[in-house]
Amino acid sequence: MDAMIKVVGSDGIQNASVRAIAREADCNEAVLYHHFENKNAMQEEVFSSLVFELAATRRASATNETDLGTFIRSWVESSYRFYDERPNAFSFVLLTFPPVMPIDHAAFTANSDLFVACFKKITPPPGSLLNLTDASFSAFRGLLLGPPRDIHLGKLAGPATNFVDEIAALGTTLLLKPA
Repeated sequence: MDAMIKVVGSDGIQNASVRAIAREADCNEAVLYHHFENKNAMQEEVFSSLVFELAATRRASATNETDLGTFIRSWVESSYRFYDERPNAFSFVLLTFPPVMPIDHAAFTANSDLFVACFKKITPPPGSLLNLTDASFSAFRGLLLGPPRDIHLGKLAGPATNFVDEIAALGTTLLLKPA
């Protein structure tokens, strides 16, 4: 599984052949086929494992927050800490396109569903409303993924946690609208 994460995270899904993964794992292809029915099954298992690991981290740090700024900062910080600790895993789960999972799979939307559920528990500041539109959530995802993507591409210096405060402030502003 670590070999697949490394190959996909560093070389992209298009270069993640069973041969390349086996070479990275220092084993032959037969060993991989012993554990997984095919490459798609391997991708799905790795993806699910990582997504649910990230969701557990986010759930632990953000679920009980009721203040919007604190919630957004916690979400961004846990995301960026995950990236800094495991950049290829983050890339595999959040930056790979097309996605390695069918979009109707529970793992595909686990973190988005968690975010929306937590977000709806927030009490907005006086004079403001939460911006609950699909477009606002899409824009927040893009904002959240920007620094890790650019660090991964070598366009921005890391670590990602250096950008927590700025992205959290921008995200908080994005997800509020006047009452």
